Amino acid sequence: MFRLMIADDEDAERMGIRFLLEKFGFEFEIREAADGANALEKLKEFQADILVTDVKMPFLSGIDLAKQVRRQFPNMEIIFFSGYDDFEYVKQALSLQAVDYILKPVNPAEFQKVIARVVDRLNQEEEAATQNRGFWKNYVTSRLLNQVSYDVLCQEYGMRQLRFLEDYTRMILLEFEEDVFGNEITDVRSFALMFESVISCPFDFQDLTPSQGVFFLMGIHREDEYVRELAWCIHLAVEKEYQKKCYLAVSKRIENVRDLGNLYQETEKFLEERFFYQDIYVYPQGKHVPKEAIAGISDGQLLQAVEKDVACRDGYSLRRNMEILLDVCRNNGFQSYIYTRFVCASLMKILIPGLPDGKERLADLVERVYCCGSFADLETILWEVVNELEKNFLPSEDSPKRTVSLVEQYIQEHYKEPLSLDVLAERVFRTPHYLSSIFVQEKGIGINKYIKNVRMEKAKELLKETNMKISDICEQVGYGSVSYFCRSFRNEYGVTPEQYRR
Repeated sequence: MFRLMIADDEDAERMGIRFLLEKFGFEFEIREAADGANALEKLKEFQADILVTDVKMPFLSGIDLAKQVRRQFPNMEIIFFSGYDDFEYVKQALSLQAVDYILKPVNPAEFQKVIARVVDRLNQEEEAATQNRGFWKNYVTSRLLNQVSYDVLCQEYGMRQLRFLEDYTRMILLEFEEDVFGNEITDVRSFALMFESVISCPFDFQDLTPSQGVFFLMGIHREDEYVRELAWCIHLAVEKEYQKKCYLAVSKRIENVRDLGNLYQETEKFLEERFFYQDIYVYPQGKHVPKEAIAGISDGQLLQAVEKDVACRDGYSLRRNMEILLDVCRNNGFQSYIYTRFVCASLMKILIPGLPDGKERLADLVERVYCCGSFADLETILWEVVNELEKNFLPSEDSPKRTVSLVEQYIQEHYKEPLSLDVLAERVFRTPHYLSSIFVQEKGIGINKYIKNVRMEKAKELLKETNMKISDICEQVGYGSVSYFCRSFRNEYGVTPEQYRR
């Protein structure tokens, strides 16, 4: 059903328009305004398809209202009603691309003809949009997630075209550890259809990068735990069908479509937690580490993780891995208080080299560990050392910049090859979490999105400057499937590779 706004300072005129619409069987969702200023304010919330306005009104005339509307809502249909047969008004109406200028008193037959013509045009636009809706929705949501302003998109496409975004109430972000879309999964539509029996509500799915996709759930207002269960079912279905492990993050409720980009970035950060847990695939986790997250992790693995954090000077990752290790100790995971003290002494030996005077203090601190009368005292000693370490971890100003620069250089030189956060982190001797965090801080986007941007820009260069076949360009920029490459290119730029080349 289309939406219609009536702006007129005469109650009788607004009632007359409503009467005629009902008489001729036109079905609209209707709002009214008694002056131009009030109409403009209401249009910000009520995204009308058609504006029916008087020319002369208090506070803001119909002509001035139309000027504002044309700037803010360029695709809105405008119809003027006026008791003034003045060529100057007609001329201004034409300059504002009004549908028609109807004189009062209104001729019912003329009114019916004008409204029917507008409705027919809106139906044609909607039909054309529906035919290409799948691609178009992906293109719009991709831009929105990449921080293009919702208001900018409204100016480009009109609020009516973006109304589908209002149906989205939750996001479930899905991420693989490697490039899967375009390789193992080439038909993204079939992949999405697989979950119709799993997800108990309407949804859209979009692949954002070769390793990441997002489910947009519609009309679901259930509690967080219910959505987390849906995410867990998605994980199980993917693992069963493709023998691939995927990680999922559940967003907060989408209260306003304008917040979609920020909400996506916040949800993406939840996935960084996966580096600290084993066999946990749905995030965010609670404040306490669940027992199943640490089941099966050996003390050696945990100590190695802490040692890597110290070497990489990653305070955040160090603190998280310390929490996991100490949680094992706290819950008697090593079955012996003597062995627990041994593990903590080993931990101290790993931490101490990160301090300037660590060697001199090592013997004293290890002795304190073995002399602790309670685990709480032992924890206090360890956290004191960690706090000291974090102060020494504060990097020089150019350290993150240099790390990010090295990663950028590597991506620019190896974009044809399989790339992942783990691969890149290993190249610059950083933990995945630390690299992910500083990359976003420096570049404003995640590494996966940056890799995709580089590949897409290289593809544009080759399309523009060479006569290479599309299939060869696809391979040249690191994509294994031509159809997936073409789809990704279209989602990114709004045109196919062939159209771009022409």
